[in-house]
Amino acid sequence: MRLALACCVAAFPVAAQTDFGALTHAERRALGEEVRALLLAEPELAAPAVAPRTYAAEAYQEKAQADLALIASLTDQVLAGAPIALFTGDDCADCADCDRALAELEAITDTYGIIFTHHMMSDPASAALAAELGMTDPPFYVMADRILRGHMPDIVLRRYLAP
Repeated sequence: MRLALACCVAAFPVAAQTDFGALTHAERRALGEEVRALLLAEPELAAPAVAPRTYAAEAYQEKAQADLALIASLTDQVLAGAPIALFTGDDCADCADCDRALAELEAITDTYGIIFTHHMMSDPASAALAAELGMTDPPFYVMADRILRGHMPDIVLRRYLAP
């Protein structure tokens, strides 16, 4: 990028001075037009200034891709052909949350005519799946493209499950 800009600036003999104020109005205008033409021809030169990298988002994106790969590798066991799975357990921090999550999911899936898979974490196989997913505290929901931790309000689940 610096090389391209240097080439552009080198086209103006007066621009070699350290003070760009020494340029005439016409020379500044011509320089501006050259820089503009260069940036239009090669927009990637300005991309870092216009849309700087967001390292936090990139780190999250890597984690999200890893989570999606993990879900995909366990889809058959976790979802078993259903669009959503619910993990509950007898040892929920708030048993009412698990009971409410199950009741609401049953109502929603009945409304939309879909099925769901229910995993009780007291079952060793379900507990092993939860551990593979990195989840220890029920309730939580698993879909092909996300994991939702904790009890989700009815409206949130409807958003994800509505046809």
